[in-house]
Amino acid sequence: MAKQESGFKANIGSSSLILIFIVMCLVTFGMLSLTSARSDLSLANRNADAVAEYYRADTEGEAFYHMVAGEVKAACAGAAGQEERLALLKTSLGEYLRDGVAVTEVSMARAQALHIELEPDLDGDGSVRVAKWNVIQTEDYEIDDSMPVWGGTVNSEEK
Repeated sequence: MAKQESGFKANIGSSSLILIFIVMCLVTFGMLSLTSARSDLSLANRNADAVAEYYRADTEGEAFYHMVAGEVKAACAGAAGQEERLALLKTSLGEYLRDGVAVTEVSMARAQALHIELEPDLDGDGSVRVAKWNVIQTEDYEIDDSMPVWGGTVNSEEK
């Protein structure tokens, strides 16, 4: 009978299991990274769109400011008293002038608008002061209360 050699035998099963586990972990982490990167890209694109929309509205607001400033300078140069200047402004600005303040809203995306209020100085040199320049919501925010959520109070009836 031939004598069997007892030597080093490779144990392939455990190393294969470890390798499969490592590959599965790498694939899982890769998929999570891809999903996270896609979400970050989507958020960055929405943020870029919102910023571009704000600057578009801001540019229109600056044009409105310069238009009002020009009309105020023209009214101050063309009339002597405050009443006459205000009457000239009412004819030149029309619906924009409300209670002595030039008001407009520049529409933006997602139910927002840039609200601008400009106060003309009719007594002095005809300068214009920015009273308000902010983004407002144009639609009411509706809270979804269709799910019954605990309000924080306990109704205990003692008999």
